[in-house]
Amino acid sequence: MSDFENGGAFAIKGFNFQKAAITFIAIKNFNKPDFHILVEARDDFEVKFNGYEAYIQVKSQKLSLNKLLNSKNGKSILEKKIK
Repeated sequence: MSDFENGGAFAIKGFNFQKAAITFIAIKNFNKPDFHILVEARDDFEVKFNGYEAYIQVKSQKLSLNKLLNSKNGKSILEKKIK
């Protein structure tokens, strides 16, 4: 049997992890005044309530500060997110 890439399976795993994170945040915060979750807007999801805004990127791996700052293809994860 030959090796093959199964990017779809990895993508589904990531989307499931993202949905779990969104569900967790929704359950913990649904009763806050004017609470909203926006999925796949400015980031993986946004949380807004009572004047507070957070843009959340979900990763299913542990990331160290060093990993966040290392460049890959010219830009680090942080550089890609900061405009």
